[in-house]
Amino acid sequence: MAALVSASLSSAQTTVALRKNSFTPAQDVQVGQRAATDARRQLPMLNDGPTDAFVERVGRRLVAAVPARFRHSGFRYSFDVVNLREINAFALPGGPMFLHRGTLQAARTDDEVAGVMAHELAHVVLRHGTLQASKAQKFQFGALAGQIIGSIVGGNTGQIIAQSSQVGLGTYFLKYGREYEREADLLGAQIMARAGYDPRHMANMFRTIAQQGGGRGPEWLSSHPDPGNRYASINREASMLRVAGAANTGASFTSVRSRLARIAPAPSAQQLARRR
Repeated sequence: MAALVSASLSSAQTTVALRKNSFTPAQDVQVGQRAATDARRQLPMLNDGPTDAFVERVGRRLVAAVPARFRHSGFRYSFDVVNLREINAFALPGGPMFLHRGTLQAARTDDEVAGVMAHELAHVVLRHGTLQASKAQKFQFGALAGQIIGSIVGGNTGQIIAQSSQVGLGTYFLKYGREYEREADLLGAQIMARAGYDPRHMANMFRTIAQQGGGRGPEWLSSHPDPGNRYASINREASMLRVAGAANTGASFTSVRSRLARIAPAPSAQQLARRR
């Protein structure tokens, strides 16, 4: 089924449609909660009250702005900050979202943080994770949570978590294709505008991520590839959207950035792996 339709004059935005999914929304929640529990146990959580409160506030505002046709009443949204320096973020089926501290420190505005989170939220509400999993051959639902967290953590820890699960499923699950990325860019921009954030800042943040990646490229882009002309496409979509009100989270973001600059630097994922 075609998921993208040309922007209509009546809606003044690109229409993004839900795809047929062989899994139920309840199964999204089930596997997402299991993987989130493991993520919180295996990854270094920042556990800083003001930072967590800021991310939670932005996340809840974005969730409230999800268009009605994409809402899933049983989804359980949560927003955690991982104390790692890499620019990265990921969201699990059914609602859990994890944002690296490095992403917060790379962002220049609260709108840029909201851009990353809105993109991840779009993947969740469009159910891209289980859509990808349903394509895997000889798929075993019970193996999915272990494979997801194995792919997230990586290294020896990840291998231990995933050793009894179907090899390769988690990596397949987490690496979105260009078509899904385009959908998440467009719907994410629309959610941002509805939440009172300027979606042009999503384009700015993604350009920052690409520029800061160096030769190897940042981890976020390895699982969220550029669908082609990403910066221009998001800005084109933004030009068709009206920002509804003002989110008013800028002061909180400024305070959080100052706070993060004063505390001990976050370790890299490589340093974390060596400690284990």
